[in-house]
Amino acid sequence: MKHHYIILLVIMLLPISSAYSQTLDLDYCQERARSLSPIKKQELLYKSEASLNIKSLNSLNLPQSRLNGEYNYLSDVMDIGIDIPGLNIAEIPKNQYTLTLDVSQKIYDGGYVKNAKKMQEAQMAANVKGMEVDLFEIKGMINTLYFNAIVYQENEKLLGTVVDELQKQLEKIMSQVENGAMLKSHADILNQQILRIQQQILEVQLGRKAVINMLSDWIGETIPPNTEFTLPLIAEQDFIKDINRPEQEYFDLMEDNLESQKKVLNAQVLPNLSGIAQLGIGSPNPLNYFEVDATEYYVVGARLKWNFWDWKQTSRKKKVLEINKDILSSKKEDFEKKINIASIRDKSNIETYKQLIEKDQKILELQEDIVKKSYSQFQNGVITSTEYIIEVNKRTEAQLNLQIHGIQKIQSEINYLTTKGNL
Repeated sequence: MKHHYIILLVIMLLPISSAYSQTLDLDYCQERARSLSPIKKQELLYKSEASLNIKSLNSLNLPQSRLNGEYNYLSDVMDIGIDIPGLNIAEIPKNQYTLTLDVSQKIYDGGYVKNAKKMQEAQMAANVKGMEVDLFEIKGMINTLYFNAIVYQENEKLLGTVVDELQKQLEKIMSQVENGAMLKSHADILNQQILRIQQQILEVQLGRKAVINMLSDWIGETIPPNTEFTLPLIAEQDFIKDINRPEQEYFDLMEDNLESQKKVLNAQVLPNLSGIAQLGIGSPNPLNYFEVDATEYYVVGARLKWNFWDWKQTSRKKKVLEINKDILSSKKEDFEKKINIASIRDKSNIETYKQLIEKDQKILELQEDIVKKSYSQFQNGVITSTEYIIEVNKRTEAQLNLQIHGIQKIQSEINYLTTKGNL
């Protein structure tokens, strides 16, 4: 029986009119919507930002140069106040200036640049994954629009089939009316029912058009009105896969980023050693005040910096990072719990629709027999056209229920796979 109703459902969902010529599938809509989303542009921006920051950090390994100039007028200068015969000691000028070129080359920085570059890469990776998290939300919206389009599409086909059937019966009844074998009121009632169903078809067409317009905006291209929306094919093994959501990797990358920040903090408290050189000209010579004329000079050496005591600021900052890691771990655990609960809900929906389809199939089989008998009774004048229409409506309702529940079952399966990140 299970295979029987599945086959019937597939047959019902097959195109029954050549009007639907162009096909469209869910995967294509998903890929187009995400690739055209403005969010996608953020990936290049994040990578460009990280690249510029890393280049700036690389420049710290290169020689650093600085040009300095200074002019001063002093109200008083040093005077030794001693005259030494045979020795001419120049008077130190009150107008003094220096012009220097300072060059330094980092020798050891405690690994600051290396770890700072890793921190930039970790931040970029987390930002890009965060962008993928935002893009993932588009999947749910596309799923909803796509399956709404399928429901409208299949309802239109089914109602069109019912109209065709009633019109054929109307032609037979009109022939009987013309021959005086049946009252015209029976034909009027049947014609009235045809008009009602045509109204329903019009409503369905308008709903389908609205959904198609919204989906067109998402995928960035016009979807022709005669497009056939195909039902997705789902592999059975996909249902046994573990959760594979981008949020999980995002949390992990954020933790990596916090760990890289901790390494940068460690590097900042280590000794920093640089080679230095200074080439300058000054009056008087800063290295020898008794050379009062403009004189060139140079200095070479090494500079050590070590902030060995910062009143435990670094220690507190690292503790803050550890707290943030615990917060991220808690958020990840809460997220996975919510996904598991949502997956249980989706699986429950799938099972519910399976059972509804079985009932729909039995109801439809019984109602098909009732309609056949009712039509024969109507032809023989045993029941009225109104009573016959009631049975036809029941059959249409049963067909619609079977059709909608079949689509909803597949949509629930898609939702389940999307929720777990396996679609």
